[in-house]
Amino acid sequence: MIEPGFLLDLLLCLGLLGIAGSAVLSRGQFRATVLFMVFGLLMALTWARLQAPDLALAEAAIGAGLTGALLLNACKATYTRRQAGEAASQDDAPGTVFRLVAAGLSILLAAGLAWLMYSLTVADGPAAAMARSEGESHFLGNPVTVVLLDFRAYDTLLEMAVLLLALIGVHILIRHYRLPDLHPPAPVSPPMLTPLLTVATPLMLMAGLYLFWAGSQSPGGAFQSGALLAALGVLYRLTGRLVPTGTASPGLRLILVIGLALFSLFACAALIWSSAPLQYPETAAYSLVLLIEFALTLSIAATLLMLFSGSLGLARGQTS
Repeated sequence: MIEPGFLLDLLLCLGLLGIAGSAVLSRGQFRATVLFMVFGLLMALTWARLQAPDLALAEAAIGAGLTGALLLNACKATYTRRQAGEAASQDDAPGTVFRLVAAGLSILLAAGLAWLMYSLTVADGPAAAMARSEGESHFLGNPVTVVLLDFRAYDTLLEMAVLLLALIGVHILIRHYRLPDLHPPAPVSPPMLTPLLTVATPLMLMAGLYLFWAGSQSPGGAFQSGALLAALGVLYRLTGRLVPTGTASPGLRLILVIGLALFSLFACAALIWSSAPLQYPETAAYSLVLLIEFALTLSIAATLLMLFSGSLGLARGQTS
């Protein structure tokens, strides 16, 4: 007899392949973006089935949520430029040979990655045993947080640097192309909008703070919490509660860099009490982790919101 779990896994596999193929082969940008967001939601369910709740939360919040919103932004910007007569001509479109070469290289890359994953074996050497032993006795109860903020903290530090550099690149493009406001508020606000935001704001704030606080011992953390808080900011941006400005305020700039700055400062200061950077002191390890995670949460939320906003700064708008 076929187990229900097997049928669910089979449907997820077929759904992932079908949605991914439809998104790649879709001719319309909007349709491809929506399919990508659906693919992200299916990926979140897949990670949940694989008992990886941290990855499921990150995929749902960042992969399907805010990344999808950024792609919708790109679709709208492209449509706006076409309306202004700035669309590319047919001669600029990629030809058949280019598409075939790109498809062939993509298939080779996918086949190589599939073979690599199939040939990998579970490491059972002394390093793996030591990592498991240290993780079980670590002061952080969540193994994912242990890896991100202790075992491989250097990777997390570089990820924050990449995120900040991405925002700087977007700001350079904004200054160069002088794009119009992609999210002008509606002339008439829907009557249920204010009550909805009144209810959603405290709930999303509480959920975001819970994910931050619980991340050290259970599924959650800075990336999931920051993405949820950024989603709240997106709601305020779309409804005109936050409006674009030509420059970022000092407070916003501080929030954008505080995560990377504090993490880098800690990496340098760790050389005072240890022989290696990013080494936590035994007496204040947990407090330092919470402080760094809180700073990362603020920076991630602000950076993702600014990427979606497509503006150099934000200010409080009309609330009526």
